[in-house]
Amino acid sequence: MTDIDQEQSVKNLLKLHSVAHLLKRDREQLQQQSHSIAFYHDSIDREKAEQLLKSKYSKYRHDGLFLLRDCTTSPHDFSLSVIYLDKCYHYKIQLIYDIYFRIDSGPQIAGIEALIQYYQKRPDGLACLLSNEFVVNIPPPISTRRSGYTNTLHKACRQGNIELVKQILSIDHCRPDVNAKDSEGSTALHDACYFGHDDIVRLLLKAGAHVLARDADGGTALHRAAAGNRPSTLFILINEGNADYEERNYINNWVPLHEAAYHNSAACCHALLENGAPLRARTSYGKTPLEIAEEEKSDDCVQILRDYKPLPAVSRKSDWLHETNLDRLTAKTLLESKGSKNGMFVVRLSSKNPKNYALSLYNEKEFFNYEIIKLNDTTYYIDDGPYFDCIEHLIDHYCRIPDGLPTTLLSSINRLGQIVPSRVQPLAVYAVASNTPLTTVRSKPTNGELSKQASVDETITKLNGGVQRGIVRRSTIHLPSLSPSPQATNNNHTPTNADSLIPFVDRRQAVGGRIRPFISELTQTKTSRSNSNGSQSSSSVKRQQTQQKRKSLQLTMIPMSQIQQTSVLGEGEFGQVWEGFYKDERRNGIPVAIKILKDYSYSMKQDFLREAEHMATLTHHCITKLYGIVDNDDSMMMVIELLPLGALIDYLWKYKGQINESRLKLWSAQITDGMAYVERKGIVHRDLAARNVLIQSNDQVKISDFGLSRRTEADVYMQRSDSKIPVKWYAPEAINYGRFTSKSDVWSFGVTVWEMFSYAATPYGDMNGTDVYYYLQRGKRLERPSRCPPSTYRIMLKCWEWDESKRPTFFELMRYFKNDPEYRDAIKSTVTTGLDRDSHFSDQQQLNTNNNNNNSNDDDNSDNQEQFAFSQHSSSPSSLFTYPFSHGFDTSQHTNTNNIHISKSSIWLNKR
Repeated sequence: MTDIDQEQSVKNLLKLHSVAHLLKRDREQLQQQSHSIAFYHDSIDREKAEQLLKSKYSKYRHDGLFLLRDCTTSPHDFSLSVIYLDKCYHYKIQLIYDIYFRIDSGPQIAGIEALIQYYQKRPDGLACLLSNEFVVNIPPPISTRRSGYTNTLHKACRQGNIELVKQILSIDHCRPDVNAKDSEGSTALHDACYFGHDDIVRLLLKAGAHVLARDADGGTALHRAAAGNRPSTLFILINEGNADYEERNYINNWVPLHEAAYHNSAACCHALLENGAPLRARTSYGKTPLEIAEEEKSDDCVQILRDYKPLPAVSRKSDWLHETNLDRLTAKTLLESKGSKNGMFVVRLSSKNPKNYALSLYNEKEFFNYEIIKLNDTTYYIDDGPYFDCIEHLIDHYCRIPDGLPTTLLSSINRLGQIVPSRVQPLAVYAVASNTPLTTVRSKPTNGELSKQASVDETITKLNGGVQRGIVRRSTIHLPSLSPSPQATNNNHTPTNADSLIPFVDRRQAVGGRIRPFISELTQTKTSRSNSNGSQSSSSVKRQQTQQKRKSLQLTMIPMSQIQQTSVLGEGEFGQVWEGFYKDERRNGIPVAIKILKDYSYSMKQDFLREAEHMATLTHHCITKLYGIVDNDDSMMMVIELLPLGALIDYLWKYKGQINESRLKLWSAQITDGMAYVERKGIVHRDLAARNVLIQSNDQVKISDFGLSRRTEADVYMQRSDSKIPVKWYAPEAINYGRFTSKSDVWSFGVTVWEMFSYAATPYGDMNGTDVYYYLQRGKRLERPSRCPPSTYRIMLKCWEWDESKRPTFFELMRYFKNDPEYRDAIKSTVTTGLDRDSHFSDQQQLNTNNNNNNSNDDDNSDNQEQFAFSQHSSSPSSLFTYPFSHGFDTSQHTNTNNIHISKSSIWLNKR
């Protein structure tokens, strides 16, 4: 239906029905449309969810039967509860931004209903496919959905029918959600902005429309106005809606100026530049608006962008630049000495590259450092931020908007030690404290604001006159996809009342200018959410108990004064490992390895702390001990016990002629002992290999490097980041799907034992990652090393079963070693003692633990060594740098690995 037909039909309907009747009908249509997604149970806990699932499952036996409920630990997140083979599984659905959700580290999907549909087509890390059957209740909130129903308000906004919009917004009892999406994923504000209905835009802003809401392509109302060449609308959004002219499209990093350039919206190009938008903002692919305009042959915009000269910079180097020897630590000390106020900064010469600069910034009790890269004499930038002609223009920009920094630049310290307020004021939306919730609801205007409004109106009139003479290029009347991008959309939490403050939920973490998914602090403990009547549910009590347990496991913080570094053991991409001493409470000097993380981002710090947290929970004689961590200004340190003989892979290579078979069997059993403990703890290591096993003595090895390990509530971790993985040690499901369980660790254990009995040979020789995968797919496996007993090789082959359910658990492997005559003598004093000392579990207790764990089946638990029960555990990705490093000799010939990029289940190979 064309807009003219649609307008005519609305007019005809208004002749036959009242506005209230049309709104009531809209609501009924929306409810009817929502029946197919009525899987939401808003206030139930895990225990109640399992009761509901099991009740319906007992009648219909639908594997994948599910329901959606509120997350009991986070007010903005959800939990997905699923039943499969009579067992319940629970997965946290995390809100990333607006209406973007994901499970664990899975794909970010716009709309909670779209996420459910995704997992109805593929399990992708869940226990099974979600069924089309669910436990019926109510649909999820409109504000969380990808798209909705095109209601009368949407139609009125497209048509510019301001009287109808006024009537709709004045009705209380059945007024539609002003931020609701239409069937194309756009809000009423998107529509009004694209068509330039300025009076309607103002009405919607007053009614609580969110300027940050995203359309189906990830764009805001500003992007829509720029695409439609509506400069006056842009002006209203920026000056009255407090919109950020540099707000990026969540999908492709386009700013409104890119959109204007793409559509040859010449008047909007000019208006954005005059409002302070950077001339050379960059997309995800590094393209500037001028490059976009040239590609699209947007001649008018090309001319404007080529000819535009920015005004002289307001900032002065003398206010903030320190060209003397000011390093990161000295800059931090200087900021602290002046009171460490939010937004306080200095600029110094980069310690990494003398031609570059560094920005040191304080905000909310944290210090941040960003490198300002000087590409040439007319190009300065931070991370993926805009290019600027000079460093003063760059500082001006970040004084106006944070654009990836944690705050705007508010004051600086000059070379005389004086505090200088920034000469450029931040945009209105950033002028408030950073912890104030974003809102578009406006209070009653003052006389000054009314005077300002008159000036705004005058400017808008001029802009409207200018656009009449400009070129407006729109291919169709139907709202188009404004920029080439994948399907995606956003929405916001909706005000029920125009007079109430409704915070916009934005849980992004900006690191180096890039939007990062929200990652909760590892050691934070929050007060449990109570019921409205003040009483606590059983799940709330359980949650508090869990939190108390977590408190007892918080990391030990070690003062730097108790650490002495002596010599470097090795280096990685992001830090070093030193040998040194740790002076404990008794002032004893304990030899330690000190893993140091330098120049880290937020996400790197989280990974570092996650590894430390996992190690802190593991107390076992076959696992390296963590003493604690040191937070030392610009670096973080992990203090670990020092194992003097270094990495197993190096030791095997160096002493291959002196290590006998019984020693290898002893070490194999010890690794199994430690991994059985890790398995019981619900952790997946994900990087088990001879390089990550350390030798304490000829009689003791220990598992190390938990940088890739994860503990999650779900059974299976699915990796989707494009990070490199060691293919030759990974199970097929890990290579092909990024799927990690305890059983994938078992596969890696088999390869580790192969390394041991081949005395540090490279698995699969010179094969690349693709060759390895297809070699395994054809049923082939690593050949038996010449000095490997057939019985040990049979264990390896069991670990390398293609079907993970046929692989043994680590506990079963450990029990096998204890009962096998060839191993019994070698391991009796180690494994048996280890179980008694560290595990405090009898065989039967371990079996009961496995049976009661969500990650295992109730299959056969007999003592038959050749029968292996199915058992799974979960995990997640991301490592910092590998410890241990080579100890002084070349290991390249035997530590060469082939890595694979995992992305959406496709195999991208990269040979290191």
